[in-house]
Amino acid sequence: MGLSKVTFKDEHKNGGIVNVSYKPDEYEVTKPETEVSENNGGREQRSGGVIDEEIKIEHRHVREEEKEKEEKEESEEELPDGGWGWVITFGCITIAIAINFAGPCFGILFSGFLLDLGTSSTNVAWIFNLRSFIVNIAALFLDPLVAEWGWRKVGFVSSLLLSLGFAVSSFANSALYLLCSYSILTGIGSGWMMGTIFSMIPYYFKRRLGIANALMHGGICVGQMAGPPMITYLQEQYGFSGSTLIMAAILLNGCVGAAVLHPVEWHMKTRNKENAWERKTKKKIEMDPDAKTRPCATVSRVFTTIFTNLELLRSPRVLIITVASALNMTSYLNFLMFAPFALQTSGLSLEETSWCMSVSGFCMLVARLVVSSLTDLPRLSKRGCYMAGTATVFVTTIAFTFVRGLTWSSVVIGVWAAGVGAFMSLHNLIMVEYVGLDKLVPTLGICGIFSGLSSVIIGPVIGVIRDVSQSYAVSMWALSGCFAVALLLWLLMPAAVAYDQRREGKRMDSPS
Repeated sequence: MGLSKVTFKDEHKNGGIVNVSYKPDEYEVTKPETEVSENNGGREQRSGGVIDEEIKIEHRHVREEEKEKEEKEESEEELPDGGWGWVITFGCITIAIAINFAGPCFGILFSGFLLDLGTSSTNVAWIFNLRSFIVNIAALFLDPLVAEWGWRKVGFVSSLLLSLGFAVSSFANSALYLLCSYSILTGIGSGWMMGTIFSMIPYYFKRRLGIANALMHGGICVGQMAGPPMITYLQEQYGFSGSTLIMAAILLNGCVGAAVLHPVEWHMKTRNKENAWERKTKKKIEMDPDAKTRPCATVSRVFTTIFTNLELLRSPRVLIITVASALNMTSYLNFLMFAPFALQTSGLSLEETSWCMSVSGFCMLVARLVVSSLTDLPRLSKRGCYMAGTATVFVTTIAFTFVRGLTWSSVVIGVWAAGVGAFMSLHNLIMVEYVGLDKLVPTLGICGIFSGLSSVIIGPVIGVIRDVSQSYAVSMWALSGCFAVALLLWLLMPAAVAYDQRREGKRMDSPS
């Protein structure tokens, strides 16, 4: 056939490639002579076809491994790892502070107004929990929206929605009005903004990712600590409507943070790469050149991308990450809601209860900063830190129900908060480690689904347990059970990784 015969010994010396000058796609190998026999009027190749197929499979594996290695090395070399990345970090900090002015301060902002209206506790709970649900579900739309319009436009629109929600709420005259203005508008804006700050930083950093992520988490804690006293002061000076309008203006600073969210390609050392969203968008437009100009086509692409992303649920790694994260976050938020009531029931005064909650806020801040920064150490296990934080929260949630007095309550809730800070600081980093950077935003969206569902299921169930048992301790034990389930799920992660690797191996071995 024009090619000299080669032995398998010669082939083995060159790692399966006889002539290394050939490109993989142009590679040819001389088939050994085969026996030919007549079978039902046809011709059948025996041993030669089997050997040739084995050689093709081996070469396909070699090509896949070399391609993955090259892509990994190129992506690591291109990451700015600083430079404009620090400006991105500043923008994410600004957005993080704005988000946490809006959500955790709900009671301070609207409690007086809702009490004056005589709003029932059930309706108040609906306003708060509907917003929490929308915040989580909104993350599902972030990936396709960024693919269509980019980080800056999505971040800018999100900030405007958050500010608009507060501005419109300043004219509220009923609980139903707040349900539409506050829960829906600020819920969508906050959900997209939260997904943005958790996603952007990993695209700009490799070696200093932990430090940059720690600074962003510092912004979250600053918003949680600075928001309540500032809002209280504004309401004392300007009343409900005036203070809410001023808050709307302050939240427009999120637009400043969004303005610096440049695509990472602008700041790479080599600008010959496209990120995942650009590749997907380019492919869709190539298939339909006029699609970008048609609104219906845009909506179709958005929902097509969402359904495509949901296929990640086939991976046990994604299931473990998203379900465990939803259990952890929902349980810790419900603990924070019940803890002040439990402390006062145990005999502490309002001032002492406030002191305990302040201790928890400070310990959570320190833990977020320290643990996230330590992840830059090459030998530190992110999974080990996440599990240690979850285990700490599980133990201290139970211990909290047995301690009495200001000192021991402060110690236990401080250690509990440190555990929460540990796993929360790794929320996005551990996703990058187990699913990769390209799947980070879709995984955050799936996590939002489970978090949204758990917030409207677990929260009310814990409330029912409290009402039936007439004991905060029993409800705390139920929350500790959620932390225990999350911890057990993470124990299964090595098995999940092995399963995904076997499945991927079978996929590669199957004839293309």
